[in-house]
Amino acid sequence: MTLWTKNVLSKLYRKFFYPSGILLADAREYVAGDDTRLINWNITAKTNALSVNNICADSGNDIIFALDVSASMKFGTKKQPKISLATDILKTLSQLSEKNNDRVGCLMFSNGVEKYFPPRRRAQCFPYAIDKIVHCQEKLRTDLLAALKFLNKVLTKRSRVILICDTFALTAGRKAILAQLHILQSKHDAMMFPMVDGNDMLVAQLGRITVEDSETGEIFEIDTDDVEMMSRVEAQYAAYQNLIFKDVESVGIKIFPINTQNSAMEFLFKLFK
Repeated sequence: MTLWTKNVLSKLYRKFFYPSGILLADAREYVAGDDTRLINWNITAKTNALSVNNICADSGNDIIFALDVSASMKFGTKKQPKISLATDILKTLSQLSEKNNDRVGCLMFSNGVEKYFPPRRRAQCFPYAIDKIVHCQEKLRTDLLAALKFLNKVLTKRSRVILICDTFALTAGRKAILAQLHILQSKHDAMMFPMVDGNDMLVAQLGRITVEDSETGEIFEIDTDDVEMMSRVEAQYAAYQNLIFKDVESVGIKIFPINTQNSAMEFLFKLFK
């Protein structure tokens, strides 16, 4: 990430996460690209140099990333697997969080809590522990419910919680998950980044094939030449995905899907817009 990109993303990060509650600090010389609404005309008139108010976000909050590291996150048919894109986004956001003086923490979970790093300032080691944990995962399921119960127990201070998980993480025990999400949102500011891939449901005509569930190890046979059946499955999956997203949004949590066809930078610029 270039210095220019990092500075631009840092400004967009502040604007996205801190839309209000900014504090005026000292003034500085105008730089191309600065918001003209921040021009300090009094200082400009006195110094004959265009100056702007230097602002700093009312930061210092706790940012908690909850990352799904189960086997299903290794799936990806576009530019990269879901887990690779998710970790790129997490690492970039953690850098931006620290740059804005936020305390950063991370929970990695699969069928249980794998590792938890409490929120701290700087010198975070969790981005480098992710790869080690991910490569050890084989056929571990996603237990989002266990992760949410853990967060609701350990987070005593109001925090910003970012859930990065596979879309299918919300399928098992949806009612119980929604109840825990409601509790989380009532105490904290939560948002969800579900990972999606264009081929989450296989639609290509490959004949009769054998498929293995990456999390359960279950093996079953599918006739992909049955166009009617595959179209029905695809439609049912799309409808169920929309239902899941609506359920999550119903408890006040905003959803920002991450598609594996995009890069981390593409997603973040789109998110901050």
